[in-house]
Amino acid sequence: MPETKHDTGGLTRVAGYFLTSLHIMVLAASVAMVIWVSRETLENKSFLTDSRYMHFQFWVCILFLFDIIAEWSLTRGKWKYLATHILFIIVSIPYLNILQWAGLTVEPHIMYLIKLVPLFRAGYVLAMVCKTFTSRKSLSMLWVYITWVAVTVYFAAMMFFVEEHFINPKVDTFWTALWWAFLEMTTCGTNISIMTPTGKVLGVVLSVEGLTLFPVFTVYVTNAVLKISKSNAVQSDNGTAPSTPS
Repeated sequence: MPETKHDTGGLTRVAGYFLTSLHIMVLAASVAMVIWVSRETLENKSFLTDSRYMHFQFWVCILFLFDIIAEWSLTRGKWKYLATHILFIIVSIPYLNILQWAGLTVEPHIMYLIKLVPLFRAGYVLAMVCKTFTSRKSLSMLWVYITWVAVTVYFAAMMFFVEEHFINPKVDTFWTALWWAFLEMTTCGTNISIMTPTGKVLGVVLSVEGLTLFPVFTVYVTNAVLKISKSNAVQSDNGTAPSTPS
């Protein structure tokens, strides 16, 4: 939660309740968006003909932007907040509706990728929720990394499946795409030959993210184990029962 203004005694508590309620709505909208896009992808439906989704994702994006504006208005370091949240502002813009209102047309697969942009913020929200509900700092960061990796692999698999399954005989099901994305993240590679530019970009992104996140993940786990071992050693020297991780 950001630091809030302290003009009156009750402002902080009221603002805290307001932001908490807003975050819960953002979380619910994020989960709903993930479910909707997943179902649409697996059933191979065209979102361009579904006006309900267009309205839904517009209001979800508005909710995301309102959440950012609310936090910004209650934060002391406003310029710092903008600098650290500029990416989330960008991915919360309803690009699909803007293109529709402007009468612009782009390739269907490009439109699909644009549709997934707000999901990156949805994935971030899910990761932050895992961090919030974990008391130990080391474990909270661990859950953030696990959630972020899972979300990245899942979304990448959806994009890869949409782009490849019509022209790539080896990508026959979504589960094959999910298997490909997971192995690309671990940099092991697969026997699936990528046939689209989007697939090649996804392969590079997943490999780079795997090389970046897994070492950090290892460092956090190692530090957590060392801290627990050190704490147990100190307690043993003091004659108290060793602690166990909660």
